[in-house]
Amino acid sequence: WEYQVGPSVGIDAGDHIWCSRYILERITEQAGVVLTLDPKPIEGDWNGAGCHTNYSTKS
Repeated sequence: WEYQVGPSVGIDAGDHIWCSRYILERITEQAGVVLTLDPKPIEGDWNGAGCHTNYSTKS
């Protein structure tokens, strides 16, 4: 699964990420599912899941 936060400007980006992670943790807690925020949740040398962060310089 993937979700997006933003667009955010400046320091607000950190606040939005923090709040979104908190909400995600509460939702998964209520749904009874396991949440991991590891960039590669399965060990091994393979491509696939990864931690992606995108920034835009357009203002």
